[in-house]
Amino acid sequence: MVRLDRAAAEPLHRQLYRQIRDELRSGNFSRSSSRLPSSRALAAELGVSRITVNLAFSELEAEGYLIAKTGSGTFVADPLPEAFLSADHANLSSPQAQETHLSDRVNQIPDQRVGQEFDLGATAAAPGVLLQSGIPAVDEFPIAVWERLRAQILAKKGANLLRYGSNRGDADLRKAVAAYLCDFRGAHCHPDQILIVAGMQQAMLISAMAVLDPGDRAWIEDPGFHQARRVLALAGATIVPRPVDGEGIVIHGASKRSAPRIIYVTPSHQFPLGVTMSLKRRKALLEFAQTHAAYILEDDYNAEFRFTGPPLPCLQGLDRSGRVIYAGTMSKILYPSLRLGYLLVPAPLADAVAKLRAVMDQHSPTIDQATLARFIAEGFYLSHVRRMRKIYSERREVFREQFDKLLGDRFILEIADAGLHALAWFRSKEDVPLIQRVEPGLGVRISFLSFFCIDAKPPPALLLGFAAWSPAQIREGLARLARALEKQPVPGQRRSAFRNRNSDR
Repeated sequence: MVRLDRAAAEPLHRQLYRQIRDELRSGNFSRSSSRLPSSRALAAELGVSRITVNLAFSELEAEGYLIAKTGSGTFVADPLPEAFLSADHANLSSPQAQETHLSDRVNQIPDQRVGQEFDLGATAAAPGVLLQSGIPAVDEFPIAVWERLRAQILAKKGANLLRYGSNRGDADLRKAVAAYLCDFRGAHCHPDQILIVAGMQQAMLISAMAVLDPGDRAWIEDPGFHQARRVLALAGATIVPRPVDGEGIVIHGASKRSAPRIIYVTPSHQFPLGVTMSLKRRKALLEFAQTHAAYILEDDYNAEFRFTGPPLPCLQGLDRSGRVIYAGTMSKILYPSLRLGYLLVPAPLADAVAKLRAVMDQHSPTIDQATLARFIAEGFYLSHVRRMRKIYSERREVFREQFDKLLGDRFILEIADAGLHALAWFRSKEDVPLIQRVEPGLGVRISFLSFFCIDAKPPPALLLGFAAWSPAQIREGLARLARALEKQPVPGQRRSAFRNRNSDR
């Protein structure tokens, strides 16, 4: 029954529309044969004008609740709009349990190593999680500057940024990235060799799919970046782990029958050991790649954050035979959810990687690309890198001082000249299981070095990050870990400690 309230703020025609719609939804009309009163009759019954009734009927007709038939009247639609927005559960039979078939490609992706990474009481995404590696200080990102540039870009280019973009990436961004790599990373390139991608993992996948056939061998560092192993496996590669020594990936001693098609390396700052590849090893690697017609996938991991001396030139800058595919990401420098990275490829591969990019997801968000291009071109990117290098250097020293003070009796701390994490080598193997018994709710996330190993058997160590947290938070995180370990029984044989890592490799 319709009741209109003339004292209400809602117009009468909206009240009438809403009440008729609710009656229809409730099923009080028989739908298929239900004819509504004429607008004249209903207006007289409710004491309102026909205009009020016609406005309500028009809106209900536009939304699919009513059907007007010339000369016959207005009828209830069958079915109502809701029928298209919800499933008919009554007509669905219970599905029978069936074996799920997964492709070989999915089955060949290596699983995460269960039990070798510990989230002690919180999730990785939670702000309260301390000491996790691989996270930048997002709270220091200049959001106000970014939003101002974004607004200017939208005001200038408007609807053009809402359309599809180039599968190679924004032209201004590619030009800005090419200039940055040539000026500050020692690369040799042209904007036509730059492809904008959705972060490092997509960069690796596109590179692998461009040069690998299923079954081709891919050499990766061991220990190394676990996502590289997973991505290359997804591309169909046969993974061949190669050891890492004090100069970088070891290339001698490999069987000639296991020659790779692609070699994944992190030469500026090897992850996770922190080794910087020597010039001698770089030249040997380039010569090896040229001789065996292999490509080198250079992940320039954390190269900007070097704390002793200027950043080292990239491997691509030494390449004269077109064997290096250079990959970089903005995630560790700006903020992870930006999901923008880039590939610098040899000119003969440019069309191939662009074709693959178009198949995967066409392009990255055009507004973010255009904003980043302005951010780089106007000098904010370099200013941010310099500022963050100073902040990270200060946090690095606080971490070193507090760690040695609170945990130096159980670990030997090693912090490389670059990067945003440290390695803590156990002084005694008897301490290893203590970490697994640390009480829940601690709010500290740590990883064992073994999580990143395939065949390598290094002494046990932990990866701990220091970049994402203030000095006060670093002190608190280390204090939590130290207090938790104090509650565990201390092994008596401290003198049977592991040798220093450098003497073991």
